[in-house]
Formats: sequence, C-alpha cells, structure tokens
Amino acid sequence: MMASSAESAHATAAPQLRRNALGLPELVFQGVTHIAPAINVVFAFPIIALNAGPTMPLSLLLTTIVCLFIGNTVSQFSKYMPSSGGYYSFATRGLGSRGGFIATWSYLIYDLLGPAGSVGFLGYLISDMLRTQFHVNIPWWVFALVTFIAIWMLTYYGVRLSMRITALLGGLELLIMIALAITFLIHPGPGSSYRAPLDPSFSPHRFLGILAGMVFSVLALSGFEGPAPLAQESRCAGKYVGQAVTLSLLAIGLFYIFTSYASAVGWGTGAMAAFASNPNPYYALGHALWGASWWFVVLALINSAVAVGIAGTNAVSRVMYTMGRAGTLPAPFATIHPVHQTPSFAISFAQVVGLVSVLLVGLLLKPAYIFGFLETIATLAVIVLYAMANLALTSYMRREHREDFTIWQHLVVPWTATLVLLPVLIVTLYPLPPWPYSLAPYVFLLGLGGGFMYMQWCAASDPTALERGGTMLVGCRSGVDGEVDWDKGYGA
Repeated sequence: MMASSAESAHATAAPQLRRNALGLPELVFQGVTHIAPAINVVFAFPIIALNAGPTMPLSLLLTTIVCLFIGNTVSQFSKYMPSSGGYYSFATRGLGSRGGFIATWSYLIYDLLGPAGSVGFLGYLISDMLRTQFHVNIPWWVFALVTFIAIWMLTYYGVRLSMRITALLGGLELLIMIALAITFLIHPGPGSSYRAPLDPSFSPHRFLGILAGMVFSVLALSGFEGPAPLAQESRCAGKYVGQAVTLSLLAIGLFYIFTSYASAVGWGTGAMAAFASNPNPYYALGHALWGASWWFVVLALINSAVAVGIAGTNAVSRVMYTMGRAGTLPAPFATIHPVHQTPSFAISFAQVVGLVSVLLVGLLLKPAYIFGFLETIATLAVIVLYAMANLALTSYMRREHREDFTIWQHLVVPWTATLVLLPVLIVTLYPLPPWPYSLAPYVFLLGLGGGFMYMQWCAASDPTALERGGTMLVGCRSGVDGEVDWDKGYGA
C-alpha cells in the first residue's frame, strides 16, 4: 500500500500527458485525419487505378473490409489494455519483448515516413503549380519546411489545440472532396459507364488487377489506429478508443468508395490508363469543371497534409514517449513539457526525421518521387506491423483473458486479415516496381535490420528494458463505461 502511494505521488509530481482532454469526436477526427483522405484521393488513387482501372471502388471496398478486421485488433487491445504506447504495448504483451519491439520499429518507420511523404510531396506540388500557373519560382523544400514547422508548433503547444485544428481541417477537406466527387458524377467523362466501376470484368487484369489495387489501398486506409496512442489523454479510453478506430475507418472507407467511383466516372471509365499516367488528373478534372475554384482542392490538400502531420506526430510521439519511459529509447524521449503537457522531445524528433527523409529523397532523386518512394516504404512497414499485431491479439487473449476468448473475434478475424495482407505484401515486392521505387524494399529492410541491431544493443545494456514495453503506461479499465484507472496500472 505504501509503495502504491509512493508511485502515485511520484506520478503526480512529475509532468504527465494531459488526462481526460479528448472525447469521442476528437478521437474520431484523429483517426480520420491520420488516414489523410484528401491526400490519398489525389496522390494514391492514380496509383490504385494503374492496376485496378475503373474498378478502384472494388479494391477499396475489399481493403475496407480487411482493415475493419485489422481495426478489430486495435479495438480489442484498447479495450483490455489501453496505453499511450499503442502498438508498442499491444505487440509486446502479445508477442513477447523481441517480437513486440520489431513490430514497434515497423510502426515507427511507417508513422514517421508516411506523413512526411504527404507533406514533402505537397511542397513539390504547390511549387510546381505556382511555377506553371503564375511563373512564381519558390523551391519546393521551402513549402515543406514551413509545413513541418507549423506541424511542430501545433503539436508542441498542447493536445487540445492540435486536435481542434485537426477536426477543423479534416472536416473542411472532406466537404471539399465530396463536393468535387458530386461534380464528377453530374459531368461524366466521355464514354463513361456508371456500371463499370462495380464490374470486375472492367479491371485490366480482372481479380488480379483488383488485388494489385489493394496494395496502395491498404496504405490509403492505414492510419485508423491513430486514436490508440492518445488513450491516456482520452475520456473513457477503454470504450472511446475502440469506437473511434471503427468509426473513422467506416467513414473514410465509404468516402473512398464514393470518391473513387465518382473519379472513374468523371474521367471516363474507358480511359483509366490515361488517368493513371496523368501527372495530376485531379488538376485536369478540377480545373475543367471548377475553373478558378480548383484552388479549393489545393486548400483541401494543404489541410490534409497539415492534419495528417499533426495526427501522425501526436500518435508517434506518444509511442516514442512510452518507449523512452520503458528505456528502449533514450531518456530524452520520456520528456513531458511541464506547461503544455506534450512529449516535447519526441515531437521535435519526429519533425526532424520527416524533414530529413523528404530532403534526402527530393534532393538525391527527384521531388516528384517523394510520395511514391516514402509511401512504398511505409506500406511495407504497415503490412508487417498489422500482421504481427493480429497474431499478437490471439496470443494475448488466450493467455491473459481466456474467459473472454472467442474463435471468431480473436482467431478467425485477425488471422484472416493477416492471410489477406500476405498476397498484398507479395504484390508490393514482385515484380519489383520501376526505379527508383525498386530501391524502397531494400531501404525498408535496411531500416528493419537497423532496428534489430538496436534491439540487441538494448537487450545487452538493459535486459529489463524490452520487457517493460508490455506494461509501461498501461491503464486498468475500471468500469463498463470505459473509464480507465491510469494510476493503478501505472508502470505496473
């Protein structure tokens, strides 16, 4: 009892994340903006169409179902062991210290590089538009740098501020893109068929084309797990986090199916090869149908890039903060700002890594490659992460909550999702994509190998650090309403 009181007193004295700051709406928008819907419509849909043709909606429908299965894993873990560590705590508790660390390292690769790819490519896109439309020459990296600084400021100065901005930007980007999609349906492209996007026979390679279209669809929908690391800052985290994961995934899944259907119809379902090869098909469509109002779509892209940067930073910084507390990352990562109650060092680190990654790709290769290159690495990382977390759920439930274990929810659903992810992984790797994207798998393997060596060093220097990942900052659910006792589970 005295030890428990001492721990509570220590927890109260030290700066902490802000408790009970977020409700269900904020958590839903954390998931929605972490997915980056407008960015993925404009940047990822042409890549999906390259394989799926007009049947993009079918690829996205199947991916939404698969991601709902994966989302079940996050929801279940968040119900039984809500944690600011997110996948770090989940995978470590289910797979053991080493398996959990590798899964978490994949998460760091995914959530550091994924948002960075969107921010960096947006800088290139705006620079190119200003140059071609107004003959104004501003280097792309200037826009990227300004965006990273804005994201750093909004996340550094408090979770409430950043989440309110996220909700505002996310709502605006969805409204603009839905309005654009409705315009496409009202003005179909030459020779369009309203049936073609829903008929597998119109896919260039039938089912294989739809399956190949799922590769970037998985990445386009990834991010729904974003609410999980904000558990300690949420009200009723044992209930709201899982609900937010499901609601954000359903909302954006339906949004993607609708907008991809409208995009195929608006462009022309018989000319999707031209849609896929066009450097910016949405500019061509939007400018033709909206004229000068096309800049509303640019506004949606800016909103989306800033919002996904905020959401990604909020999520990954909490995971790195938890790793710092456990000792698997250096002690500065465990720093909480005494006034703003944010993991200040982790937030700054995320911006530096993102900016350096963008500059390396943009300056060593070409800025036009930023999105495809970094997102390919993020795709590989997120597939590994999701597969390992799915397997962790089965192990965790059978070992620690056997009385609640069900064949369907804790075995069939996660393992089915994993089996579906495997062919998606294979299609990503074989045949290798064209250069320079063919380098991305090797860069990912190099990063994963670096994580393995770092893990070995951690195990040698502090044998207990890896084990603490499964218990550090894990709360104890205290009632059916989803309330969580963080002090009871604190460091236990």
